[in-house]
Amino acid sequence: MTSAECTSKGSAPSAVLAARGRDLDTLARERWDLLVVGGGITGCGALLDAASRGLRAALIERDDIAVGTSSRSSRLIHGGLRYLEQFQIGLVREALRERSLLLELAPHLVRLEPFLFPVYGGRWARPFFGAGLAMYDLLGASADGGFHRHLSIEESLAAVPGLRRSGLRGAFLYHDGQEDDARFAISVVRTARAKGAVAVTRIRAMHGIEENGRIVGCTARDELTGSELDIRATSVIDATGVWTGRADGPFPSRTDRLTQPSRGTHIVVPRDRIPSQYGMTLRIPHRVCFLVPWPDRWVIGTTDHEDHGSPDRPAPTSVEVDEILANVNGTLDVGLTRSDVISAFAGLRPLATDPGGAPGSTVKASREHRIRTEPNGLVRVSGGKFTTYRVMAEQAVAAAMGPAPARARPSRTAEVPIIGAAPDAELNVLAADIGQQTGLDPHRAERLVARYGTQASEVITLGRELGQLRPLGPDIAHLEAEVVWSVREESALSLDDFLARRTRLAQDLLDRGAIVAPRAAELMGRELGWSSAEQDTAVKSYLASAHREYDVPPEA
Repeated sequence: MTSAECTSKGSAPSAVLAARGRDLDTLARERWDLLVVGGGITGCGALLDAASRGLRAALIERDDIAVGTSSRSSRLIHGGLRYLEQFQIGLVREALRERSLLLELAPHLVRLEPFLFPVYGGRWARPFFGAGLAMYDLLGASADGGFHRHLSIEESLAAVPGLRRSGLRGAFLYHDGQEDDARFAISVVRTARAKGAVAVTRIRAMHGIEENGRIVGCTARDELTGSELDIRATSVIDATGVWTGRADGPFPSRTDRLTQPSRGTHIVVPRDRIPSQYGMTLRIPHRVCFLVPWPDRWVIGTTDHEDHGSPDRPAPTSVEVDEILANVNGTLDVGLTRSDVISAFAGLRPLATDPGGAPGSTVKASREHRIRTEPNGLVRVSGGKFTTYRVMAEQAVAAAMGPAPARARPSRTAEVPIIGAAPDAELNVLAADIGQQTGLDPHRAERLVARYGTQASEVITLGRELGQLRPLGPDIAHLEAEVVWSVREESALSLDDFLARRTRLAQDLLDRGAIVAPRAAELMGRELGWSSAEQDTAVKSYLASAHREYDVPPEA
């Protein structure tokens, strides 16, 4: 990303950038109760947790909200069925409890989907996996989606005609949560802002500030202007994910390796390429492969291999894509090939390590999180699952506050709806009303409400005011008004922010969004003060990075 994508240096600052400048002044001028470094889901959750306790809290992020792992997951809010084989019962129970809570707090962003688990193998395969699903139900899964049920071989083939018949023992049908991970993280940070928190992106934490052996903030650099500022706080949380403790990160560890990065790659294919009534959980050696329903698409993955490269915007490899194709074709007789793949994306899981311990298999490594408090008071968060972000955030903020203050000002996030939340019935009525009032077809209206919840009506109001209720492009479900909304309300500062995370067009379109990028750049440019030349530069810069990150790599 170039500076031209975010601001025109030769013109007066736009209203959006002027507001960002005021936030920067506030960051430097005030002393905060808590500073969170890192804008993934854990950092966003910590910001909301602190705000829910009435703390003066701020967050800085070197790039964009959810730019790393938190926008590159399997897009599931799930209990971790496979972790039962590793006897991580506490983790599964906790995740299922959080899944149930998030279905209440963010029904517009998290929904239950039925998943088919086909069973292959000997005569003991069915009772073995059935026992696992029964435990899953008893640990909390049945509270939301009901108890799992068994499908006969014929019922399984009717639901998924492509299942290989040889060795098939039937299937189990159960439910798990599905979400848009990037939009969820953005909504969490917006909820925190509504409670008085401050969050600014493109602010790189350079190093901590210590006084009398205690960390009291950090020195940061504005990536748009190059200027530096000191941000002072009573407590600091390192929520930088796979950057935690790295020598090239803001808070290097002097001793231990704090995370073990694990590469997880997914592919995106057309929905009609694999006929199925349900999402699928395919059993493969030592783990599972998910086929996650996505509008008009399947998101399929993931891989699990230790990574030793840079955490900065990883790209999928040819070997990983071939591995996922083989996993699908091993269970489904669909002949999926590289030519079917629209995009691929890779993320790095920041698996927590034991102090002084040697790295082991990432497949067998625990997905539990760890909260560490350094001798200087810095609180580090590592490991965990997207599903349990709220628990991780609550514990991290409590560690930063200390036991007595944390008890005096407990977390309220279990009672705080995520911005845009409303019961399903209310959201259905809203989608119907939007369709009637605007002439949008029901499909576009429903998708709009699924992205913004009750705030979809505000997006429509903005579109009316600006004359931007047209689709962003042919056969695109997104409206032009969403571009402006993303800049004004969701801190989008580049085409990548909008096309890769505020929407998922970078992964959902074979051209990475080239068909809509010029119009999106024009609309963003009006908000951010880009000249025509800067709009052209923004398009070229975005497409270069999008092709590198999301194209299917050539065969090895």
